[in-house]
Amino acid sequence: MLNWDYPPGHHLGEVALCAEFSASRIPVREALRALAEQGLVKKVPNQGCFVIQPDVIETQDLYDMRLALELFVVEMLASSKPPPPEWLDEQRAFWEPWLQVKADAVIDRDMLVDHDTEFHLGLAEVLGNESILGALRNINERLRFVRLAAITNPHRIQETAGEHLSVLDALTRSDAEAARRSLRQNIHHSRNKVEIAISRALMAAHDRRRSGKATASPAA
Repeated sequence: MLNWDYPPGHHLGEVALCAEFSASRIPVREALRALAEQGLVKKVPNQGCFVIQPDVIETQDLYDMRLALELFVVEMLASSKPPPPEWLDEQRAFWEPWLQVKADAVIDRDMLVDHDTEFHLGLAEVLGNESILGALRNINERLRFVRLAAITNPHRIQETAGEHLSVLDALTRSDAEAARRSLRQNIHHSRNKVEIAISRALMAAHDRRRSGKATASPAA
């Protein structure tokens, strides 16, 4: 789905998936259930599951909510409740090596998105506002799929690492303005990459469908 090998509208039949992945029906059903909960597939009674086309407008709305909430979080942290030193050190230890990631590096997208999510949710956890934390968890779950699609190259990972480190430095200095500026830059860049990834993937899926129709037409 990340590579749009299953394009929007593609039927995800249990029997076909079991054969494709050499799996029994139980893990296949569990996977489809999880994807449906994340809004990535739609269950149609008596027909099965179908891949849902990413909603660009909804994605933009979710990023707007995420930005508003996280800007408040870092402002409060910088102004009155700085993260504990051990948390700051742990985050620096993870992100600093990514500043030197090689151009030909193999990227584990799941791992990076997980750490990126932990970074942002960790800030909200330090603040201790459970309502904000719950809202951000929900937003991140709904954005996970499109964020995985946007992890495309080492250059963007270097940018992300630098932006995260800038946020950490600003919080260490209790500089609320710098923390907001660095966080805004990070989320805007992520949002732009996601929107580009969605557009390119949908265009590629459309081209594949057109190519398939063109190939099939002589046989008809």
